[in-house]
Amino acid sequence: MILPDEEFIEEARSLEAAYLQSDDPIVQSGFSGGRDRWVAERSPIVEAIDGDGDFLDVGCANGLLAADVVVWAEQRGHTIAPHGVDIGDGLIEVARRNLAEHAANFAVVDAWRWEPERQWRYVYSLLDLAPADLWCEWIEKLLGWVESSGRLIIGSYGSRSREIEPVDPGEVLARCGVEVVGRSSGGQPPVSRFAWAVRNNPRIHGSSGGARART
Repeated sequence: MILPDEEFIEEARSLEAAYLQSDDPIVQSGFSGGRDRWVAERSPIVEAIDGDGDFLDVGCANGLLAADVVVWAEQRGHTIAPHGVDIGDGLIEVARRNLAEHAANFAVVDAWRWEPERQWRYVYSLLDLAPADLWCEWIEKLLGWVESSGRLIIGSYGSRSREIEPVDPGEVLARCGVEVVGRSSGGQPPVSRFAWAVRNNPRIHGSSGGARART
Protein backbone atom coordinates (compact mmCIF):
# COMPACT_ATOMS: atom_id res chain seq x y z
CA MET A 1 0.00 0.00 0.00
CA ILE A 2 1.42 3.36 -1.05
CA LEU A 3 1.20 5.92 1.77
CA PRO A 4 1.16 9.73 1.73
CA ASP A 5 4.42 11.37 2.73
CA GLU A 6 4.90 12.47 6.33
CA GLU A 7 4.43 16.13 5.43
CA PHE A 8 0.87 15.37 4.31
CA ILE A 9 0.14 13.41 7.51
CA GLU A 10 1.58 16.15 9.73
CA GLU A 11 -0.49 18.77 7.96
CA ALA A 12 -3.58 16.69 8.76
CA ARG A 13 -2.52 16.47 12.39
CA SER A 14 -2.07 20.24 12.57
CA LEU A 15 -5.75 20.88 11.83
CA GLU A 16 -6.73 19.66 15.28
CA ALA A 17 -5.22 22.68 17.07
CA ALA A 18 -7.06 25.09 14.79
CA TYR A 19 -10.38 23.29 15.22
CA LEU A 20 -10.10 23.14 19.01
CA GLN A 21 -9.41 26.85 19.42
CA SER A 22 -13.20 27.33 19.38
CA ASP A 23 -15.97 25.96 21.57
CA ASP A 24 -18.38 26.12 18.62
CA PRO A 25 -19.02 22.52 17.50
CA ILE A 26 -19.37 23.65 13.90
CA VAL A 27 -15.97 25.37 13.94
CA GLN A 28 -14.56 22.27 15.62
CA SER A 29 -15.71 20.42 12.53
CA GLY A 30 -13.66 22.69 10.29
CA PHE A 31 -16.59 24.83 9.12
CA SER A 32 -17.07 28.56 9.69
CA GLY A 33 -20.34 29.33 7.93
CA GLY A 34 -22.81 28.87 10.80
CA ARG A 35 -25.51 26.30 11.47
CA ASP A 36 -27.86 27.14 8.59
CA ARG A 37 -25.14 26.80 5.98
CA TRP A 38 -23.79 23.70 7.70
CA VAL A 39 -27.16 22.00 7.33
CA ALA A 40 -27.59 23.17 3.75
CA GLU A 41 -24.13 22.05 2.71
CA ARG A 42 -23.80 18.81 4.69
CA SER A 43 -27.29 17.32 4.93
CA PRO A 44 -27.42 16.17 1.26
CA ILE A 45 -25.10 13.35 2.35
CA VAL A 46 -28.15 11.45 3.65
CA GLU A 47 -29.44 10.98 0.14
CA ALA A 48 -26.91 8.13 0.14
CA ILE A 49 -28.60 6.49 3.15
CA ASP A 50 -31.11 3.88 1.96
CA GLY A 51 -31.69 1.86 5.13
CA ASP A 52 -30.72 1.22 8.74
CA GLY A 53 -27.10 0.51 9.62
CA ASP A 54 -23.77 1.66 11.03
CA PHE A 55 -22.21 4.83 9.57
CA LEU A 56 -18.44 5.34 9.78
CA ASP A 57 -17.09 8.87 9.29
CA VAL A 58 -13.39 8.63 8.43
CA GLY A 59 -11.83 11.91 9.54
CA CYS A 60 -14.77 12.65 11.84
CA ALA A 61 -13.22 15.58 13.79
CA ASN A 62 -15.53 16.22 16.78
CA GLY A 63 -18.24 13.84 15.55
CA LEU A 64 -20.79 16.51 14.64
CA LEU A 65 -21.43 15.25 11.13
CA ALA A 66 -21.92 11.67 12.33
CA ALA A 67 -24.35 12.91 14.99
CA ASP A 68 -26.28 14.98 12.45
CA VAL A 69 -26.44 12.09 10.00
CA VAL A 70 -28.27 10.13 12.71
CA VAL A 71 -30.89 12.91 12.94
CA TRP A 72 -31.19 13.57 9.22
CA ALA A 73 -31.50 9.86 8.46
CA GLU A 74 -34.14 9.43 11.17
CA GLN A 75 -36.19 12.14 9.47
CA ARG A 76 -36.15 9.92 6.39
CA GLY A 77 -37.17 6.81 8.37
CA HIS A 78 -33.74 5.21 8.85
CA THR A 79 -31.94 4.30 12.07
CA ILE A 80 -28.21 4.96 11.97
CA ALA A 81 -25.52 4.16 14.57
CA PRO A 82 -22.68 6.73 14.42
CA HIS A 83 -19.02 5.72 14.30
CA GLY A 84 -15.94 7.81 13.65
CA VAL A 85 -12.17 7.81 13.47
CA ASP A 86 -9.74 10.71 13.39
CA ILE A 87 -6.02 11.26 13.75
CA GLY A 88 -6.56 13.91 16.45
CA ASP A 89 -6.90 12.52 19.98
CA GLY A 90 -8.32 15.81 21.29
CA LEU A 91 -11.04 15.79 18.64
CA ILE A 92 -11.96 12.19 19.43
CA GLU A 93 -12.15 13.09 23.12
CA VAL A 94 -14.69 15.79 22.22
CA ALA A 95 -16.61 13.37 19.98
CA ARG A 96 -16.83 10.83 22.79
CA ARG A 97 -18.19 13.49 25.15
CA ASN A 98 -20.70 14.80 22.64
CA LEU A 99 -21.91 11.33 21.69
CA ALA A 100 -21.55 9.71 25.10
CA GLU A 101 -24.01 6.92 24.29
CA HIS A 102 -21.79 5.91 21.37
CA ALA A 103 -18.40 6.84 22.86
CA ALA A 104 -16.97 3.38 22.23
CA ASN A 105 -17.62 3.84 18.51
CA PHE A 106 -15.03 6.63 18.15
CA ALA A 107 -11.31 5.98 17.96
CA VAL A 108 -7.99 7.71 17.33
CA VAL A 109 -6.37 6.16 14.26
CA ASP A 110 -4.18 7.01 11.31
CA ALA A 111 -6.67 5.78 8.73
CA TRP A 112 -3.97 5.17 6.13
CA ARG A 113 -2.33 2.57 8.38
CA TRP A 114 -5.48 1.29 10.06
CA GLU A 115 -6.78 -2.20 9.41
CA PRO A 116 -10.19 -2.48 11.10
CA GLU A 117 -11.48 -5.85 12.18
CA ARG A 118 -15.02 -5.16 11.01
CA GLN A 119 -17.04 -3.46 8.25
CA TRP A 120 -19.82 -0.87 8.15
CA ARG A 121 -22.92 -0.45 6.00
CA TYR A 122 -21.91 3.13 5.22
CA VAL A 123 -18.36 4.46 5.06
CA TYR A 124 -17.86 8.16 4.41
CA SER A 125 -14.72 10.17 3.80
CA LEU A 126 -13.45 13.26 2.05
CA LEU A 127 -11.10 13.29 -0.89
CA ASP A 128 -9.04 15.72 1.22
CA LEU A 129 -7.78 12.82 3.34
CA ALA A 130 -5.58 11.73 0.45
CA PRO A 131 -3.21 13.54 -1.91
CA ALA A 132 -4.76 13.79 -5.38
CA ASP A 133 -2.28 11.29 -6.81
CA LEU A 134 -3.42 8.70 -4.24
CA TRP A 135 -7.18 9.15 -4.55
CA CYS A 136 -7.66 5.74 -6.18
CA GLU A 137 -5.59 4.02 -3.48
CA TRP A 138 -7.65 5.80 -0.83
CA ILE A 139 -10.94 4.75 -2.43
CA GLU A 140 -9.75 1.15 -2.72
CA LYS A 141 -8.83 1.09 0.98
CA LEU A 142 -12.18 2.56 2.03
CA LEU A 143 -14.15 0.09 -0.08
CA GLY A 144 -12.61 -2.72 1.91
CA TRP A 145 -14.30 -1.37 5.03
CA VAL A 146 -17.81 -1.44 3.50
CA GLU A 147 -20.18 -4.33 4.19
CA SER A 148 -21.48 -6.46 1.33
CA SER A 149 -24.11 -4.36 -0.49
CA GLY A 150 -23.17 -1.36 1.68
CA ARG A 151 -22.22 2.04 0.35
CA LEU A 152 -19.00 4.00 0.10
CA ILE A 153 -19.76 7.73 0.20
CA ILE A 154 -17.13 10.20 -0.97
CA GLY A 155 -17.37 13.94 -0.36
CA SER A 156 -15.62 17.10 -1.46
CA TYR A 157 -16.02 20.59 0.03
CA GLY A 158 -15.27 23.88 -1.65
CA SER A 159 -15.28 27.38 -0.15
CA ARG A 160 -17.79 30.07 -1.01
CA SER A 161 -15.73 32.82 0.64
CA ARG A 162 -12.60 31.83 -1.29
CA GLU A 163 -14.55 30.99 -4.45
CA ILE A 164 -13.19 27.45 -4.52
CA GLU A 165 -15.40 24.87 -6.18
CA PRO A 166 -15.51 21.33 -4.80
CA VAL A 167 -14.02 18.52 -6.82
CA ASP A 168 -16.67 16.25 -8.34
CA PRO A 169 -16.24 13.01 -6.32
CA GLY A 170 -18.34 11.13 -8.85
CA GLU A 171 -15.80 11.87 -11.55
CA VAL A 172 -13.01 10.71 -9.27
CA LEU A 173 -14.80 7.45 -8.44
CA ALA A 174 -15.42 6.80 -12.13
CA ARG A 175 -11.80 7.56 -12.98
CA CYS A 176 -10.77 4.98 -10.40
CA GLY A 177 -12.97 2.34 -12.00
CA VAL A 178 -15.90 2.57 -9.57
CA GLU A 179 -19.46 2.85 -10.83
CA VAL A 180 -21.33 5.76 -9.23
CA VAL A 181 -24.89 4.91 -8.19
CA GLY A 182 -25.86 8.31 -6.76
CA ARG A 183 -24.85 11.93 -6.34
CA SER A 184 -25.98 14.93 -4.29
CA SER A 185 -24.79 18.44 -3.60
CA GLY A 186 -25.45 21.27 -1.15
CA GLY A 187 -25.09 25.01 -0.86
CA GLN A 188 -25.67 27.83 -3.31
CA PRO A 189 -23.75 27.61 -5.54
CA PRO A 190 -22.86 24.00 -4.70
CA VAL A 191 -19.96 24.03 -2.24
CA SER A 192 -20.28 20.42 -1.20
CA ARG A 193 -20.59 17.40 -3.44
CA PHE A 194 -21.20 13.76 -2.60
CA ALA A 195 -21.16 10.58 -4.66
CA TRP A 196 -21.55 6.95 -3.66
CA ALA A 197 -21.01 3.40 -4.84
CA VAL A 198 -22.26 -0.03 -3.75
CA ARG A 199 -19.64 -2.43 -2.36
CA ASN A 200 -20.64 -5.41 -4.52
CA ASN A 201 -21.50 -3.46 -7.65
CA PRO A 202 -20.26 -5.67 -10.51
CA ARG A 203 -18.57 -2.73 -12.20
CA ILE A 204 -16.23 -2.16 -9.29
CA HIS A 205 -12.94 -3.60 -10.47
CA GLY A 206 -10.75 -5.98 -8.48
CA SER A 207 -11.43 -9.37 -6.93
CA SER A 208 -12.13 -7.86 -3.51
CA GLY A 209 -14.44 -5.14 -4.82
CA GLY A 210 -11.69 -2.56 -4.60
CA ALA A 211 -11.04 0.34 -6.92
CA ARG A 212 -8.43 0.18 -9.63
CA ALA A 213 -7.10 3.22 -11.40
CA ARG A 214 -7.72 3.26 -15.12
CA THR A 215 -4.73 3.71 -17.35
